[in-house]
Amino acid sequence: MTIRNARIIADPQAGLWLDELHWQDGAIVDAPADTEAPKGEALDCGGDLVVPGLIDLHTDALEGRLMPRPGVDWPGRAAMLAHDSDVIGAGVTTTFNAVAIGTSSRKPERLALIEPFVQAVQSARADRVLRADHRLHFRCEVTDPLMPTTLEALLERVHPDAMSIMDHAPGKRQVRDIEDMVQWMVARRGETVDQARIFAADFVRESEENGAARSVLVAEHARRLNISLATHDDETAEHIAFAKTIGAHYAEFPVTRVAAEAAVSSGLPATMGAPNVVRGQSSGGNADARALIHDGLVAALLSDYVPSSQLHAVARLIDEGMEAARAVSLVTDGPAGIAGLDDRGKLLPGKRADFVRLSLQGGIAQVKGVWVAGQLVFGAPQP
Repeated sequence: MTIRNARIIADPQAGLWLDELHWQDGAIVDAPADTEAPKGEALDCGGDLVVPGLIDLHTDALEGRLMPRPGVDWPGRAAMLAHDSDVIGAGVTTTFNAVAIGTSSRKPERLALIEPFVQAVQSARADRVLRADHRLHFRCEVTDPLMPTTLEALLERVHPDAMSIMDHAPGKRQVRDIEDMVQWMVARRGETVDQARIFAADFVRESEENGAARSVLVAEHARRLNISLATHDDETAEHIAFAKTIGAHYAEFPVTRVAAEAAVSSGLPATMGAPNVVRGQSSGGNADARALIHDGLVAALLSDYVPSSQLHAVARLIDEGMEAARAVSLVTDGPAGIAGLDDRGKLLPGKRADFVRLSLQGGIAQVKGVWVAGQLVFGAPQP
């Protein structure tokens, strides 16, 4: 099969562009000697942009599909199919679905989501009803005393594709002011100020007394399983040094420029949230992703909580003057390299024929077609 009359970013990191693409049996192939494709097999893309299928190393979106409102459970298969539509419609062909192993103070109901979450992903994959390649990412909360046993019980029967280490204790990282957490608990959970402060103090104690040891435990599991490991919300150079010591592969969502610079200087790729780029700011008042990207401190953008944010982030960066291939690399071969996915992320011979046809206008991306392993799974085949 062939597409023609397209602006194809075949190798984003190298800046390689093509004007036609050929694939067979689910993989990209060299142009045939006879370049005249049989009628009906060549698709004229009308000058649209074609990029490798997006790779998302962290999305929380499935949790929202499984529990659309607090205390409201949704059928797992229905949630998974809806989530798959969200992902494919956003041009994402490989996604790592993140589930919290252990509870944070803000969303304790996540503990009850673990089993339906894992079951939804695994059963849908087994039944081959999904269009995107859905993988599991275990987010391990080291402040939760139940996390180690919960994780170990899961690992007896589930092989995740990635893990990350979270520490949501107030006073550092994502919540640097303890009083912010106290006021949040008072306003959102009905706690008294004294109750909230007791809870926050216990949270801090768990982090200080057990956070490091539990982080090492998670790292040991990731090493044994030979999967990628991320640290989460790093704030300081010391956080990055610890991440390197325990064998992390990348720093996920560093909250300060200091942490991002320390990660890059130590050889640890840094990834940022695509919503930060789309909105022009962090939802938590943290580092500006666009500034870090322009300074060469970001290897990949992750959707975090909005599946469509990756492509829209790319569109905004291009609209603001970034070279298109460089922007596209942040959501294709950038994350592929971090996750060790050597078979995708570029549209070169031998790679998976995962690609997206789209148009860009005013900093917004419109997906017109998505192919997975050479099969059209979203959009119409003709312009």
